[in-house]
Amino acid sequence: MPEPAQPTAPRLGKGLIVGLLVVFWLAGTLRALTVFLHDPLYAYANSYDETRYTSCFHFYPDRPADMPPQLHSPEAPYSQFRFISSADPMCYWSSELAFTGVTALVWKSAELLGGGALHDVRFVAALRWLCLLALSIGFARACLARADVRAALAHAALVPLVFADPGNTLYLATFYAEWTALLAAYALIGLLLLWRDEPRTRARFAWLALAAFALAISKLQHMLLPLALLIVVLVLDRVRLRRTTWRVFALAIGALFGAYFQFVQSARGGLMMDTIRQYNRADVVFTAMTPFAADKRALLEDIGIDPGCEIYSGKPAWQLPDLPERTCRGLVNFTRMREIGAFLRHPTIAIRLAGAGVLALDPWVADNIGHVEGGQFQKLPAAVPTLGHVLHASPAARYLLFALPMIVLLAFLVRPGLRSGSRTLDATAIVVTVMAATLAITLLGDGLADTAKQGHLVVNAALAWTLVGLMMSIPTNRRSVARIGDRVPPPLPKDPG
Repeated sequence: MPEPAQPTAPRLGKGLIVGLLVVFWLAGTLRALTVFLHDPLYAYANSYDETRYTSCFHFYPDRPADMPPQLHSPEAPYSQFRFISSADPMCYWSSELAFTGVTALVWKSAELLGGGALHDVRFVAALRWLCLLALSIGFARACLARADVRAALAHAALVPLVFADPGNTLYLATFYAEWTALLAAYALIGLLLLWRDEPRTRARFAWLALAAFALAISKLQHMLLPLALLIVVLVLDRVRLRRTTWRVFALAIGALFGAYFQFVQSARGGLMMDTIRQYNRADVVFTAMTPFAADKRALLEDIGIDPGCEIYSGKPAWQLPDLPERTCRGLVNFTRMREIGAFLRHPTIAIRLAGAGVLALDPWVADNIGHVEGGQFQKLPAAVPTLGHVLHASPAARYLLFALPMIVLLAFLVRPGLRSGSRTLDATAIVVTVMAATLAITLLGDGLADTAKQGHLVVNAALAWTLVGLMMSIPTNRRSVARIGDRVPPPLPKDPG
């Protein structure tokens, strides 16, 4: 006689669980639609970065013909774009080009089929959102297949409460790489935790390597992030299992290829890459080093830069009167090795910079560019809810949000320790790594010039960790997961320690 089927959900029932998932996804979609379907458009204005990607396919905002197509427009976003031939494409390689390329293909096809020359940027917003929904639904289905109801609900709850927040959705109808980086990070972290104890298959190996590669090439700031996660997963697996799992090798392939890709890109010639390098050097010197030096002139002399440039201390590169290397003699020779050497010789500067970097993550919703089409640096109306407003209004809540994952990780390391094998330990260690590595690379690579935007993943990682922790604390019917055995994590309150 066949064994009777075991329940795979809490007493609430499968129907209600599926209903809750659908409600989360619909609520998130409606919240996102209120931003990118709004007229006038709500989105981030172009501070210059968008042009790096749209130039690859020669489309730009619809503006007067006498305006250079690659000119930035920080005062307000544009909803209408058109194809314009340009001599210097200034094409920056990134996984963001997947969205930009599909958009260009669809728009060009529409023109060939008789459509007009103007195209609505809301198309790429919808495309980005659909990819996020597909990821969330895929993770939820995989969790339900393993009878992990809480994890499925957590993935779905992230959609309306974190991903659909304007701190993220203002990127939807743009061509910034922040949304692509967010998707890649979500995919990579989700897969690392989902397949923590699963056997290797070719598909799993390929998807994990691809997610690591996509994150590494999304933005220059993230080129080393998958490598940092590789080290964490390697340590966790070696301590817990006394062996190296297939996830480490998949991560290694994606991370190393991604880092090499970015290394090749950073060595490219041309006006665009040269300008980026100049701006990055100047931002590090004048926003990350001299503001925290007791003797600014002595510091500049120590790193081989004209001491007279102390007058630019605290100014981002775009506020200098000319290109940085024309403005400050010696800046051209300021290499990464000189930067690291300077921080080692002046540790107090590094410590002060770290504290200032945490402060500079506020506000989450960028306030140095416009949010409303047709406005002049007009911001998102206060009536549109966002956690960014809450975090900005309450420094204590912001600091607690950043500190809590680190406190929990330290608690796990003290008791019961790395050998506990807790899934919560793995998740917390990965999140803390994302937060710390992202902030460190942002500060070392671009100073405090645009920390909130460049450190976008820090806030998202902290918010996601907090929400998932709360969702995983929901009590469940233990009989509902009896067939899954060791593959199902215990409830959070019952984890060791």
